[in-house]
Amino acid sequence: MRDFLLVGVIFLGIGLTFRQPFVGILMWAWISVGAPHEEVWGFSHAIPLNLLVAASTMVAWFISPERRLPPQRGLYWALLGFLIWMTINAFFAAVPDWSWQYWDRFWKTLILGLFVAGMATNRVRIHALIWIIVLSLFYFGVKGGIFTLMTGGQFHVIGPPRTDIYDNNNLALALLLSLPLANYLRLQSESKLVSTMLLAGMGFVVVAVVGSYSRGAFLGLGVLMLAALTRVRRKFLYIAIAVALIIPVLHFMPESFHERIGTLSEISQDDSFMGRVTAWQVAFFCAVDYFPFGAGLYAPQLNQIYHYYFPKEISHAAHSIFFQVLGEQGFIGLTIYLLIIAGAFLTCARVLRAVRNKPELNWAHDLASMIQLVLVVFCVAGAALSMAYYDVFILCVAVLLPLQEIVRKHNRVTAKEGVPVPVEARPVQPALLREGYDVRHG
Repeated sequence: MRDFLLVGVIFLGIGLTFRQPFVGILMWAWISVGAPHEEVWGFSHAIPLNLLVAASTMVAWFISPERRLPPQRGLYWALLGFLIWMTINAFFAAVPDWSWQYWDRFWKTLILGLFVAGMATNRVRIHALIWIIVLSLFYFGVKGGIFTLMTGGQFHVIGPPRTDIYDNNNLALALLLSLPLANYLRLQSESKLVSTMLLAGMGFVVVAVVGSYSRGAFLGLGVLMLAALTRVRRKFLYIAIAVALIIPVLHFMPESFHERIGTLSEISQDDSFMGRVTAWQVAFFCAVDYFPFGAGLYAPQLNQIYHYYFPKEISHAAHSIFFQVLGEQGFIGLTIYLLIIAGAFLTCARVLRAVRNKPELNWAHDLASMIQLVLVVFCVAGAALSMAYYDVFILCVAVLLPLQEIVRKHNRVTAKEGVPVPVEARPVQPALLREGYDVRHG
């Protein structure tokens, strides 16, 4: 029954895509982030649903009157350059057959990002995309939070099989990235019910992150909470809510959780951490020996490559977005990747500066601010995980391009037409206040 429902929804969406191509973008993002095809077990597994949606979206975009390229900014060229470099790199990979299968997965993610950059041309579309991301991840986060509470935290929370977030550590990072985006939707919601449900969902997601037993995600959660403190206005209320949530959850978790988290204080003696240090060395050696291309996607963790440098060690994935890219894409690939991250931070700062004192663009301010938190968490928690090409990271970076363009056009139009600054945005003169002057009605 699930298979028929999923396939029916997908093909209905494909039909709507040829009327409105952005529907295809939303479905593409849903399949990439939420992996609904992994929640069914029948005939739909034999159908390449993601490829069908991607191909339909591309065709619909090509024949639609709104066909256009993304804004030609530095961030766009960095994303496109990384896709090109990753493709060239696959031809020179140490084990091409191994790396090409991963290229076939990740090129779709980068292409989706480029299409988002070109087609998310207004607030409604951007808002819809954020909803798709949040609902896709909250499905696993809320379910994981309930599972943790029902089982007393005795088991690790994991994600859907055969996906990038199946591992408990990867799922925890993905859930952390969903929290700022959910908060953006909460800030923009005019419905108290929706706002309350989002807040409750965020609470369950935090429980799921703790229930993942991921030490990197636990540190990421701490960083996220501290970074969010700089964004909120009611700081004491925020601290009170955070303490009221975290303290009971930590007290609720079993001794096995506290023993695992406690190893963070003895990290130099932890075998898992030392294995990661060895994997980082392998990544560096691969970047040097396979210069300028790197060893290829997911190649440094192969036994024949890993054991060439450390014959007696157990092979490990890079467990770091930065060393992962270094070992797989070489120094040039890492440079482009760092430019994407730096460009994303810079674009957020530009948007925040451009919307200052513009109440009509509060939504853009909130979104840029929350994406900044996504980037901070991704860089901090991702420094210990191999999720360099994760969909949500790419989508958040891509959204910044049309967001910046929307803000630019708005400011250009208002400046050209001489639109007066809304009364609420004007600085209030103290003298007028002393005289009892009503600044709203003159």
